[in-house]
Amino acid sequence: MIGLLQRMGVDSEIDVTETCLRIAALQECDNSRTSRSPRVLELELTAKTLKTILSSIPDEIIDRRAFIEVIKGIADAIKMLLAAVGAFYDTLPPGTQKKCLEDQKRKFITYCRKFSDTLKQYFRNNDQTVVFSSANLLVSQTNLILFVVHDVN
Repeated sequence: MIGLLQRMGVDSEIDVTETCLRIAALQECDNSRTSRSPRVLELELTAKTLKTILSSIPDEIIDRRAFIEVIKGIADAIKMLLAAVGAFYDTLPPGTQKKCLEDQKRKFITYCRKFSDTLKQYFRNNDQTVVFSSANLLVSQTNLILFVVHDVN
């Protein structure tokens, strides 16, 4: 997406990182399967919630109090997503598929920590761009979890 906007020359007119974050909640996963388990549906819903909250960052970051509430919402959504991943993980038989999901969950946690560090930096130097970039990475990791779940399901 970013590459496409840059090739079109749009990056000089708008903040591409911010724009990608704003539209993150609009991204849909490939749900080609019509029969999904309740665990997968729960996981998709919690992922959508997280991406929606993350996509609100550009609107809320200028108001410190509102932004702190958004951060709390992100933390809650991350906990819910990790719980949903854990519940789905417990339903899988032992093997490679379980390992793939566990590996992606670890990567997601790593990016959550990086996002937390970025927020600390933001409150020191007020650089919104790094927050937007880090939030976009968290959206990507959320999408990768969904991809792995759909792949193993």
